[in-house]
Order: sequence, then C-alpha cells, then structure tokens
Amino acid sequence: MKTWMRTLMKTAVFIPLLLLLGGCWDRTELNDLALISALAFDEAENNQVRATVQLIIPQNQTGGGAMGGGPSGGGAAKRTAIRSETGLNITDALSKLQRKIPREMFWGQCRIFIFSESVARAGIRKHLDFLIRFPESRERAYMFVSKGEAAKALELFPPIENSSAQVLRKLADLRIGMRVTMHQLSLMLTGDSRTAVLPMIYILPKNKSAEPFQTIPYLLGSAVFKKDKMVGEISERVTRGVMWLRNEIGEYTVVFESEGSEGLLSLKPVKANIKLIPKIEGETWAMTVRVKTEGDIIQNGTMMDPMNPKLLTLMSKGFEDDVSERINSALHETQQRHKVDIFDFAQAFHRKYPKQWEKMKDRWDEQFPKVEVKTEIEAKILRPGLISSPEGVPKEEVKKK
Repeated sequence: MKTWMRTLMKTAVFIPLLLLLGGCWDRTELNDLALISALAFDEAENNQVRATVQLIIPQNQTGGGAMGGGPSGGGAAKRTAIRSETGLNITDALSKLQRKIPREMFWGQCRIFIFSESVARAGIRKHLDFLIRFPESRERAYMFVSKGEAAKALELFPPIENSSAQVLRKLADLRIGMRVTMHQLSLMLTGDSRTAVLPMIYILPKNKSAEPFQTIPYLLGSAVFKKDKMVGEISERVTRGVMWLRNEIGEYTVVFESEGSEGLLSLKPVKANIKLIPKIEGETWAMTVRVKTEGDIIQNGTMMDPMNPKLLTLMSKGFEDDVSERINSALHETQQRHKVDIFDFAQAFHRKYPKQWEKMKDRWDEQFPKVEVKTEIEAKILRPGLISSPEGVPKEEVKKK
C-alpha cells in the first residue's frame, strides 16, 4: 500500500512539469527564412522610398571567391540575390517586399544599411526612426551613404568575399575610413551639436576580364550631416583629419616629406591621443586641440640616416607638420565651408561651461564657425626600422648630419 501511494505521489509531481514543456511546435526552420545581409534606401517617384535588400543564398555559401564555380565562371554571382519594392515609407516598402519573397525575412544577419546621396540630402530621420524602433535590426550595424543609387552597391558580386555587404563590413572593420554604427549615428544626431558624419561608398570600376557586376564597393571620403540632412562631402584626406580630431584614427600609414631632404617617409603604425580643451573668455570661445602621436618608420625614401638624433628630430618635425596640415584642413573644411561641428566641440563646451552653454545651445550653428581653434601637436618617431641607413644607397651618399 505504501509503495502504491509513493508511486502516485511521484506521478502527481511530474504531471504539472510535463504540462509546462512547450515542445518545438512553434519553431522556425532555417529553410523557411530569407536571410537579409543588407538594406539600401533610395528615392522613388511621388516622394516614395525604394527599399532594396540583399538576400543570402545559404546552399551556395561554401567556398570563397570565384572558387565556387558556376556557369558564368564567378561563383560569387550565385551567393546573393536582391529584391526591391517601393512604398510610402520604409515599413510600407518592406511589407510589399515580403510578398515577393517566399520566405520570412530574417534580419539577424543584416549588418549594413546604405542611404543614397539623394535620400541623405532629403533627410534620414524617418528612416533612422524605423531602424531604431525595429526590434530585429542591430544597433551595431554599419551605416553608409552611397554616391548615386544605394541599390547598386548591393548588385555587385565580389570576386573574393561572399557578398558586397561582407566587403563593406570588413572595410569598416579595417578602420581605413570612418566607421559609424547605427547606435553611434543616433547619438550624434541627438547630441549637443546635432551633426553626424558617415563614410561614402563608391563602386570600383571592374576589370576588363571580369564578369558583369564582378567588382566591389569601396570607401572614399565622408558625408557630413547637419541635423538629419547631408549638407556636403569631404575628401579622403580631410576625412583623415576629421578622424584625428574625433580621436578615431586607430592605426594606419602616414606618408610625408621631410624638410632638408628629397624623398618620402612612411610611418606605420601611427597611434594618436587627442584632447579637446575648451575655454571661454568674455565673448570669445576658444578650443585647444592637443595631439600626441607616434609611429615607426617602415620606408625611408630620403637620404637621411634616422639613427642620427638630429636628423630623427628633423624627420619628426616633418611628421608633425603633416599631422598639423591634415587637422587644419579638416577644421577649415568643416568649420568655415560646411559650418558643421562633427568634432563634437559642443559637448566639450557643455561639460566645462554648462551655464554658458545653456544660453548658447540654440545659436550653436552661428557660434561654431567663430570658435578660435589652436592646435598643439607633439609627434615622435619611435623606431627607425630594422636597418639604419636608407637601403640601396652607398654609405658615402647618406646624409649623416
């Protein structure tokens, strides 16, 4: 009797647990999903928007570049597909787009969002509002502006990577230009200066022997925004200066001329630390930009021996002058031409002078071009490389002092 009662009690305990098991009745199979790798925004007729998505074809993701094979000789052409649709806004366009895709669109792999230049100049606020609210979008996704139609960057079939979206992601990760995530863009546009800067996309002309569309998008220069509208474009060199001022330079190569000798010097890696020091005296608003940077020689095209302390100091002075020229070019281009505070001077003034900022914040667009900027640059060459004298030059011709 006791054994029977014990068994009954055990059963009573386990029955509720069995009821809590949901099973897999609501699972979604991979074969039922359309994996989205990128989304492009373009203008359409009647003030509508055209949404273009790049779809990953899962069964064709094995192999790399043209090694995948295929009738056209380029396996990359079979690893992605694109679909487009227009709508009153982006949500309307995407809902119509779902009708053309037999699988449910899955956004977990989408790391790339591209605005065309025309969309960017008209304003990206409503599109960014959707991306921020959309629960399936990723805040770490990268944002770009394309020169021309954004959809064209998704039509390409790279010879090496699986998709043009993957090309853009890897180029952004290399930090060869601006790298801006959705979260960072949102912070820029809601910050004190309400400005932003995004990397620009161009399409590399394909080789004559390449298949149609067998090329890649690449990064060149940047688009600058005042509030949510693009107001101009800056060159690659000016973009480097902007990256210095935003303390986002990372590690890259600097090539410059050294005074007193013909030829070029190349430094890598170049590391930098930037400090903004605001100051208000009466009606004068000033900003000191303090830069400390250093690098190693990887190529010496001059006739100077970097093992000589005096010549190394001269080389460092050339490095310093080059950095100064880059920063001053960026300041002139953005402060005087575009009048856009993409360096976030506004935040520096707000932190140090909250009362003065409260009075000025509504007139910052007028005040920013008037800010007096002073640069203090300290540049050093740490290591001259594995050899002392310039390679391939007779010792008697090397400049020793």
